[in-house]
Amino acid sequence: MDRRTFNQLAISGSMAAFLPEFVLAKKNAISVQLYSVRGDMEKDLVGTLTAVRKMGYRLVEGAGYSQGKFYGKTPAEFKVLLADLGLKMPSGHFGFGSANYDVQKKSINDEYKRAIDDAASIGHEYVIAPYMIDPDRKGEKLKQYIHGLNKAGEYAKQAGVKFAYHNHAFEFEMEGGRLIYDAILQDTDPSLVLLQMDLYWTEKGKANTIELLKKNAGRVHLVHVKDMAKTKEQETVEVGQGSINFQEIFKYTPAAGVKYYVVELEHYKTTPMQGIAEAYNGLKKLKF
Repeated sequence: MDRRTFNQLAISGSMAAFLPEFVLAKKNAISVQLYSVRGDMEKDLVGTLTAVRKMGYRLVEGAGYSQGKFYGKTPAEFKVLLADLGLKMPSGHFGFGSANYDVQKKSINDEYKRAIDDAASIGHEYVIAPYMIDPDRKGEKLKQYIHGLNKAGEYAKQAGVKFAYHNHAFEFEMEGGRLIYDAILQDTDPSLVLLQMDLYWTEKGKANTIELLKKNAGRVHLVHVKDMAKTKEQETVEVGQGSINFQEIFKYTPAAGVKYYVVELEHYKTTPMQGIAEAYNGLKKLKF
């Protein structure tokens, strides 16, 4: 299929006839990254999740896994808690670095294998590598990191879950003659390493978000949605209150394979809880 045909189908919504079901967007699959309200989660886990549910969210994305527990609870305990509140957690962030990859064994370490196994047991569809630390961004460490992504994706597939990489802005800087993001895209197996595209950070990194969606059609299963303030700092703001043209971008997300639209905030005009409530309402007004 050529680029012109892709564009026409994406805009018309007719791409569905040409893509397998697993890459089609689930209508109104809005989630929220719980990192946005991490302070509230620490103070009152049940109360915060209850409030999130009352806002209208049915899905959440985790960022609180440590030493075999989700927010201090075993996978079984947290799974029951979510079910009792009418919530599901299809995806979660699990810190990954080159240190999680054993070069000699050509395998991820037992710690990360356990994280993936726990993610599978709690019902995740996606395990997401959320951030690449500074030392992993250059030379051999970057190569090691990318090898690790492939091996993590391989193990995740065996465990019955999918593995994805989440970008920030630094991936759109050069290293070894390529953009770091291009190195990740080109040197990982697209059947093993999917993408969670953070739309704020692609814009912040001055990438062409729509072209990235087109280029990686079928590989982008999740997006993070936070707006960019019209200020010098360009801090994150609630959807609909900034400068990002989400409505234009969302013309291309279904054809790209996006299933989940995940609200996130890193800066707050009021409180984190009020912020994600406003962001939810702003996102609901858009067509995707």
